[in-house]
Amino acid sequence: MITKEQILEANQRGLNEERTGYYTPVLRVAYNLGLRGISLQNAETATCFRFGKAPENFLSWNYSAGTSENGLSVYTDKSIVRSEFLDRQKYEYTGLVSGKGGDGETLILCFNAQNLD
Repeated sequence: MITKEQILEANQRGLNEERTGYYTPVLRVAYNLGLRGISLQNAETATCFRFGKAPENFLSWNYSAGTSENGLSVYTDKSIVRSEFLDRQKYEYTGLVSGKGGDGETLILCFNAQNLD
């Protein structure tokens, strides 16, 4: 399983513009955010929920943009839950907040993801 420290290390390598590659999608996103100058070093650790299991790669898909998000789309206790999801099973995930998704939802880089590196 991926740890907070591994996500932060990947992000720091991106910030330092170190040449490296990651097979693990979550670590690749952390690294790429760093390459774009986005630091996760002081990012909030959050335990959030979503309706339906996370995708296998723990990254949500933005259907309107046709690309993956920079993390897993989740709800916080302050979120307004979309009614079309209420019939799905609720799952809890913990990770670093990595930004906002295409619909303004919170994105996290999950600690639960399998490490492929």
